[in-house]
Amino acid sequence: MRVGGRAPIRKDQTKPITITLSTIPGTLTRERGYTSKTIELFGPSLGTVTLSSLSTVADIKAAVALFGTRMRVGHPDASFTISVRLARGNRKPNGYDAASNGNGFGQDDFLHVEDGRARATTPAPTLATASPGATS
Repeated sequence: MRVGGRAPIRKDQTKPITITLSTIPGTLTRERGYTSKTIELFGPSLGTVTLSSLSTVADIKAAVALFGTRMRVGHPDASFTISVRLARGNRKPNGYDAASNGNGFGQDDFLHVEDGRARATTPAPTLATASPGATS
């Protein structure tokens, strides 16, 4: 049955969407009991690509993995996250928000991990560790 001149969309059918993937420099830092992510929002991007004809979260995840791998091959020492943006007017596929918020697309898989405890400051010198010519 047609409604308004169009065939109704079945629940198992999804409309294709267009996304833009781009890299954002950043790092993950593991501290005692938590991990923090630092990104440079206005840092240089290694690349950007716009893809269409995707329709599910699994399609987006595969596209992120392929794009990230290509960027990693070209820039093996770079640490970056991948920004996933939907084109204006596109509807989010089911599960998009959960995947976007919880690294479900694998967008943080290309960040280098640093140990925050290794960056601890060195203690201030005491008289016992001061230079040999120092007097008190």
